Amino acid sequence: MSNYVKRYRQDQLETIEFFTEQSNSLPSDILSQLVDTIDDISTTSDCPIILLKSGGEKVFCAGASFDELSSLQNMDTGKAFFMGFANVINAIRQCPKLVIGRVHGKAVGGGVGLASACDYCMATKYASIRLSELAVG
Repeated sequence: MSNYVKRYRQDQLETIEFFTEQSNSLPSDILSQLVDTIDDISTTSDCPIILLKSGGEKVFCAGASFDELSSLQNMDTGKAFFMGFANVINAIRQCPKLVIGRVHGKAVGGGVGLASACDYCMATKYASIRLSELAVG
């Protein structure tokens, strides 16, 4: 299965689902697609509720893509990369719709930020939250 951001609607619920093969760690292109999708729903949909969820079974979001992180060459590319999560979080915060997060597994780093930015966040019994920055010091 390849990486994706999907949008679909059922009745009064717009769903945004994202997935990457690397434990739902998010590269900048997926982050940009999330911003564009949230912004589009904000301005064009009459649906009052957005459900933000991820595909797969065990991980909601493992944060930043380590493959992309390890390839950063300079301060400018690093800043652009890390602004990706900030842009998604701001899109959620500025969205006039009610945004509900569905956390069904691990949320790490930036995944915690995505869950925290939602108006409401629902978690299954398999959910766990971890900020890897705290382990590093």
